[in-house]
Amino acid sequence: MELERARDVAFRFLEENFRRYVRLLADLVAVPSVSACGEGVEECARLVADLLAERGFKTRVVRAGGHPAVLAEREAGEKDILIYNHYDVQPPEPFEGWEGRDPFELSEEGELLIGRGVADNKGNIAARLAAIDALLHALGELPLTVKFIVEGEEEIGSPSLLNIVREHAAFLRASGGIWETAYLGRRGELRIPLGFKGMLYLEFKVRGPSRDVHSGYSPLVPNPIWRLVRLACLLKDKQGRILVPGLQDVVADLGYDAEELLARVPFDEKAMKRDLGLEEFVGGLTGLEALRQLYLAPALNISGIYGGYTGEGGKTVIPAEAGMKVDIRLVPGQEPEDVLKALRSYLAEEGFGDIELRVLSSYPAGFTRPDEPVVVASARAAERVYGVPPALLPLSAGSGPMYLFTGLLGVPMTGAGVGYYGSRTHAPKENIRKPDLLAGMKHVALTLLTFAAL
Repeated sequence: MELERARDVAFRFLEENFRRYVRLLADLVAVPSVSACGEGVEECARLVADLLAERGFKTRVVRAGGHPAVLAEREAGEKDILIYNHYDVQPPEPFEGWEGRDPFELSEEGELLIGRGVADNKGNIAARLAAIDALLHALGELPLTVKFIVEGEEEIGSPSLLNIVREHAAFLRASGGIWETAYLGRRGELRIPLGFKGMLYLEFKVRGPSRDVHSGYSPLVPNPIWRLVRLACLLKDKQGRILVPGLQDVVADLGYDAEELLARVPFDEKAMKRDLGLEEFVGGLTGLEALRQLYLAPALNISGIYGGYTGEGGKTVIPAEAGMKVDIRLVPGQEPEDVLKALRSYLAEEGFGDIELRVLSSYPAGFTRPDEPVVVASARAAERVYGVPPALLPLSAGSGPMYLFTGLLGVPMTGAGVGYYGSRTHAPKENIRKPDLLAGMKHVALTLLTFAAL
């Protein structure tokens, strides 16, 4: 009964003070904090630290050679929980996609809140601060010790987070944790990822002549773009199957029946294809096999190709160099070093051993079992807040440094979030919906209450 009373008081507080947290989100969005170039990251770290300090948290701004991270703690109760977020955001380009809006000024369009970072990840920071306020209002104190780590490098692969976690491991260990995100599916269910794939982000560079050359010499002078294209075709076949040894036909073994979990995940294939303007998915995938490939198998993608002239009008030229960036998403059991070694060996066998290859980001996958108490608590809270059972995803299709917490520290992680399937994360006109922001606040508050009581 005490939990129900606290829940009702907390929910009423959030409903009555909703605009206050829209303004807080606007303050967060107004600080660019683009980790790729470093703009605004110092200012945003200080802002996050100040917001936590205002709520009675003991805060520290720490670093390990890169952008700063914020550590914070407010002690209470017998249990503890760790909340992970990141304050950094993706670059806003292309600007024309924002349709005249300033990406770093929160704008409202009906029920939408639009701005860089609203879904990934500043809206989630705002929701968690709101949940803290609601519980302090309802109880006078938090029901358990709450710790925060809010880093500033997630969007560039968290290169210094390993050293931060190692240095502050004793502080960061907890009975459970809430990861940065979860999102609403098309049927109104909260989709909670219980793990994240690893990442091996690479840049390939092919050299040609010592300088750009008139294309009239193409019968004699090799064009590096042709060689780059041939290399790209060695990575996948026409059906989209990965050809690199060590990545072929791999399905994650998580130590429990992950496919049984996937079988309960709502999957509106027609709506997804319609939204993306697709006739079919890669290789004609459909149903459970599509979900298996999305959530349990490694993935390989070309993020971009550059070389030669691509501006307005014509310029006939053989470029001096060409390159491409490739992201490989790994499942548990795959180590980035082993995959990189297999890739280099494969390319050498195919005549591309001389290709310049640079590693831009590298880390393994991490995951949590669905029967962990913190997952049970967040799932119960999600069903109460959203009115339908959540969809528990064994792994996210995306990547994140969860392995540092689930693996290195042994902290089981669940998810919570304010984004939805149309949030345009990493794209222009990133947005969340106002009802989802309110529901996300309630979900975090109820998760903390429920976990404390288990």
